[in-house]
Amino acid sequence: MTDQRQLAHRLSGTAPDEALAVARKIKDAWFRCQALSQVARYWPHGDYNRLLKEALAAANSQDDVYKQVTVSAWPIRAHLERGSPSSAKSIVEKCAEAASSIENMGSRSEALFMVFQAAKPGAADLWKPAFWALVKATEPTLAWRQLRNIRDVIAMVAGDDPQLVQTALSKLTDEKTISAIKRDVEKKRRAQPRPFFWV
Repeated sequence: MTDQRQLAHRLSGTAPDEALAVARKIKDAWFRCQALSQVARYWPHGDYNRLLKEALAAANSQDDVYKQVTVSAWPIRAHLERGSPSSAKSIVEKCAEAASSIENMGSRSEALFMVFQAAKPGAADLWKPAFWALVKATEPTLAWRQLRNIRDVIAMVAGDDPQLVQTALSKLTDEKTISAIKRDVEKKRRAQPRPFFWV
């Protein structure tokens, strides 16, 4: 299935119809969502939105909420890069709410981190629901991923909105987490969201 996804990715820029046919045949919903999002991102026609609805349907067909939320990052970023931030925002808001039912705190943080990265290149009102949900998912701190994710998220916003960082810090109580973030702020640590698509 990873080979099929990679094939769809390779074809998306040069043979979009073939890429779509490959993507639709992927049985695993996670990889099908990613492949359909890639095809939609580079789809040469204006009806890319129907492909992203198909990708989101694949994401939501999974039983595991962690998987649903995490892989929804791909349709979010595709909407954003195609110039439809309102559609992206709707998915971000739904994901931020759905993530609260992910019991494992490390997994909850990880899912929200992926959604945040997908939305981060957009305006603040687009990514803030994921940002605040991730801040909330930082405590109680039960997994190393929670600390890593909040530090990386803060590093992505600190250069643009120092006040937002201070507000986020005021909502945390774990001294280890607070100290680590403050050190990052003092050192002016910066980070960038991951890329989701390329041809």
